[in-house]
Amino acid sequence: MRGEESTAPEERRKAPAAGLGWRKESVAGRPEKAPIILLHGFAQTPASWDGVARILQGQGWRTYAPNLFEPESGLALRACDCEEALTARGDAAYDRAGGPTGDLAAGPARGVADSPTGDPINHPIADKPTSDPTSRPTSHSIADPLASMGAVCDRVAAIVRLVAAAEGAPVLVGYSMGGRIAAETMVRHPGLPLAGLVLESAGLGPADDAARAALARRNGEWAARLRKGGVAAFMDWWETLPLFATQREFPPATRAAIRIGREAHGAETLARSLEAWGAHHQAAESETVAALAQMRVAGRPVLYLAGSCDEKYAALAVRVRAAGLPAMLVEGAGHNVHLEKPEVFSRAVAQLAGAPPSGPSPS
Repeated sequence: MRGEESTAPEERRKAPAAGLGWRKESVAGRPEKAPIILLHGFAQTPASWDGVARILQGQGWRTYAPNLFEPESGLALRACDCEEALTARGDAAYDRAGGPTGDLAAGPARGVADSPTGDPINHPIADKPTSDPTSRPTSHSIADPLASMGAVCDRVAAIVRLVAAAEGAPVLVGYSMGGRIAAETMVRHPGLPLAGLVLESAGLGPADDAARAALARRNGEWAARLRKGGVAAFMDWWETLPLFATQREFPPATRAAIRIGREAHGAETLARSLEAWGAHHQAAESETVAALAQMRVAGRPVLYLAGSCDEKYAALAVRVRAAGLPAMLVEGAGHNVHLEKPEVFSRAVAQLAGAPPSGPSPS
């Protein structure tokens, strides 16, 4: 059970969360729903998750959608349904809030006993040694997530620990680029306190060195195209890729909203993300699949999800399933399943998030 046990079955508790102006309320003795972290794709903003967030919030799930591109000296994570923000030490809002409060100041939050540091809320969001021997340290500050793949993975790991400390182990959901970053974070930080992982239309790494070199060339060419022609011209071309064929059938208002999101970032930011976070920096596909399998062995559910009309990632879903991991093909959907089929996508996430921990598999 994810919730805290109570001595009085009908007693209602209010558990304060660090740096928050709101208090998480739950019925004692009942399992609380795991928080859900939503990682956006390339040239997107957190608003790209609004449709799914509304559905999940309507079912009682609490959702967070961080901006992966935004550099900060500290970390402030705003809930999709709340004007207050989770804050970690090193952030001005955290300092104004007086640091962790209530039960969180006294000891680790529920659901974070397996955190590598044992003190997940008290990181400054910058380089810090970890006691987790399986984590891959990086030399870059998380204050600049665009510094490297390692830097953005460290930032996602910090976000997971922050949410886990305040509300319990979260489910991590990533779309496309966000899914690649989520998968790579699990390779680099396998001890993270997660309740589950959903990867949507996400590459799992190059098959071999030749594929890695080809991806590096491609991402370099795309970055150069952005810098030379600017965001608008790049997106005129980007939208013609076969990957987004189904999106050309959207109503004009929907296409316009997507375009606004795609042009929300500058050319240099997007170019740097291609260079620093490209698939050529991921672990090999075999290593990523092994990390996901290990999550399942540890009792943390994993789901790979793709649209049936997305030829490239539907094929990857088949490979994932052949490797013994759960994979789901959504009929009639293209690359962005959560936009094209939000109800189906939200149901899949909720089912995974609501699955009870299975515990370690017997050896």
